[in-house]
Amino acid sequence: MKNNKRLATNRKLNQFINLTKLHFRLYFGIAISVFLFIQFFQPFTIEKFEFENILLFLTGFGVIVLVLLIISQIIFQRALLNKENENHNNSIYIPLYYFFQIAATSLAFIFYIRFVGQVTITFNIVVRVVFICLSLPLAMHLKIKIDAYQIRLKKLLSDTHLMQSKLKQFSESYSNKHIEIVSDNESDNFRIQVSEIVYAKSADNYVEIGYHDEGIVKKKMVRNTLRNVELQLAEFNNFIRTHRTSLVNIQYIDKLNKNFNSYWLSLDKTKETVPVSRQYLMAVKDLL
Repeated sequence: MKNNKRLATNRKLNQFINLTKLHFRLYFGIAISVFLFIQFFQPFTIEKFEFENILLFLTGFGVIVLVLLIISQIIFQRALLNKENENHNNSIYIPLYYFFQIAATSLAFIFYIRFVGQVTITFNIVVRVVFICLSLPLAMHLKIKIDAYQIRLKKLLSDTHLMQSKLKQFSESYSNKHIEIVSDNESDNFRIQVSEIVYAKSADNYVEIGYHDEGIVKKKMVRNTLRNVELQLAEFNNFIRTHRTSLVNIQYIDKLNKNFNSYWLSLDKTKETVPVSRQYLMAVKDLL
């Protein structure tokens, strides 16, 4: 039991240390900013101190900010640690964290001004204090949002690099493979590199194969059905149905076009187009 409590205490202490290391530069920056703002803009009239004592008095505002930011971190440590967890509901705790910063810092400033600075508190001073204290949650909120954005960006870049690596491996593996397009007339059978097939279209009892050869797209008619050709190409994931009469290699797709209620694909290195039916439209859009 004691060991469990000790482990829990050590874990919380380590979390506090790590969280403080993560945010301390921001805390210190906010404290310095508040100190400089009050020094240069002088929202409070202080005439009872000499110059050296005024600087010391103003430094107290920065110290108050730094201390209260650390205290608010301790109180709301769990919410801050879970802010990146999408399954954790911070809808209450994070706003309370911001409210605590404003309320605690405002009260501390007012007491400090009244009893240390010996300044009479007026409504105008209270408004100025609250305005200054709003900078704390604003800066923290921006930091949290920027951190979350950077985490998502890193994950997205990692996923993109992984996908590119897989695509490269796939392209290299399939680009050197050949396939024999079978025709009912055996004399029309022809062997072709898979990566050179641009599209396949049904044409009555024939299938028109568009393929890349010597920098241009050529056509070859084979006596077969589009369904049979599709089955031959099924092991290669780079071919997609766009219409009951058409099959296309996604590597050669240029863009999706629309005219009234009809859709079609423009292809690279050829003026040939491929129709897209409503049945396959969503799949094509998702792919693009």
